[in-house]
Amino acid sequence: MAVLVRVSFDRQLVLLAEKVLQMGSLARGGVARAIVALDQADVDVAREVISEDLEINRRRLQLEEECYGLIATEQPVAGDLRVIVAALSISNELERIGDHGKKIAKVVLRLVETPRPIFCGCIPNMAQVSTAMLDRALFALTNRDVPEARRICKADDQVDALYNQTCTVLVSYMAEHPSTIAASTHMLQVAHELERVGDRATNIAERVIFAVTGELTDLNF
Repeated sequence: MAVLVRVSFDRQLVLLAEKVLQMGSLARGGVARAIVALDQADVDVAREVISEDLEINRRRLQLEEECYGLIATEQPVAGDLRVIVAALSISNELERIGDHGKKIAKVVLRLVETPRPIFCGCIPNMAQVSTAMLDRALFALTNRDVPEARRICKADDQVDALYNQTCTVLVSYMAEHPSTIAASTHMLQVAHELERVGDRATNIAERVIFAVTGELTDLNF
């Protein structure tokens, strides 16, 4: 009987991990599509990203309920409990990443009737690096890969450097072309949202380390 209970519980943990990964795919897709909408000034795609964020929020609530249910009914300890707690934290980070995608999409809508500033190549680069960080964090979660989780913080340094470069370019451009201040300010927000995606990917990596080793670490240094 105990073996059957354990098998059932293990299956529930596998399903929980699958749902976290599905949510991660949606959140990543929202950010990536928001950047496409920004690049192409595509308000239809932007509106889709905003609308689809509701599904990410719904899934986060569902995951939270399932995690609490597992804790209440299975009374997990040690590694099992860490996995569930990590899933709770990661689902929250993924919801926030979805929010960052939604905010970028809202910027697209605000830019429609605003003179666009000079194209800033750092922003698509930031998007590429930050979404790749999320991919790597989710890969580390799937494979319980602690060394990979620890390496993610190095990529976050790259995102931070690109963010600082973007700020420098846009602030300088605003000083020279005051008519673009409003649009440039919106682009600064986009850069900020992408910088936060990198931070949240790092937070996910920290929870991977916790789930596997029990170690609480701060990779955002």
